[in-house]
Amino acid sequence: MYYLFFSVVLILYTNLIVRKNVEWFSFSLRLYMRVVFLFFFFVSTSAFCQIEIIRQDSGKCFAMCGAPVIYRIETIQAVNIPKHKKAISMPESFIVSTDTIQYASGDSVWQSVPGIYDVTEEKVLLSDGRSKIISKYIVVQEPKHEFTRDQKKFKRVTVYEVADLPSKKKLEFPATYINVSLKKLVVPASKEIETEVLCPERVTEKIIDAVQQKLKAFGFEADNFSNELGETTMDSLEKFQEQNELPIGGLNIPTLDLLGIQH
Repeated sequence: MYYLFFSVVLILYTNLIVRKNVEWFSFSLRLYMRVVFLFFFFVSTSAFCQIEIIRQDSGKCFAMCGAPVIYRIETIQAVNIPKHKKAISMPESFIVSTDTIQYASGDSVWQSVPGIYDVTEEKVLLSDGRSKIISKYIVVQEPKHEFTRDQKKFKRVTVYEVADLPSKKKLEFPATYINVSLKKLVVPASKEIETEVLCPERVTEKIIDAVQQKLKAFGFEADNFSNELGETTMDSLEKFQEQNELPIGGLNIPTLDLLGIQH
């Protein structure tokens, strides 16, 4: 910008020397100064506000800002695993029941009956004068064989009957769902609304520095110089306005209020 200014001055001075036309030089210089004044006024205004002031009322400035972009969070059910069929190996199955069976018939059987003996002890005197105790067995009942009738006996048993042989079956599994949160655009930035903004003459370095520090505190990037609102700061400011459903553009009053900046 400064290079442009000095370049034009150099051109005017060269024309003065070459042409030696004082009136033409005076006219050109006055025209150039007006253009430079308007240019600097526009640059300073746009550097501070980055937005065009459309009207002023009672010391307040108004501009056309983008309408707030409004989002809503909706929770929907999304398919996690779709409905599907799967072949599964099925083991054999059984029908389990209980039954009573006889394990002793109760028929007559040929049975040996042992003999019955009575044992007595007797002390006898030996030839050498010593004594000895001997046992004597007296038969009370002779051993014998006889027919006896056995008692019928029963018991409970578990019975397993095959119901299904091993096989493969296709089973159908229903779909499973999960809850998913979606950010839905309700009102897009399709129009502009008149919004109160900070007047250019009230945009000080203190205000600009406060805006940059607040944006950094909210996790946004910002420029490190405080004499103007740079491109990085303005981009972050618009992102902050979109996220918080604020009018989009420049240092508007709703944005400054939400940032907690005194104006």
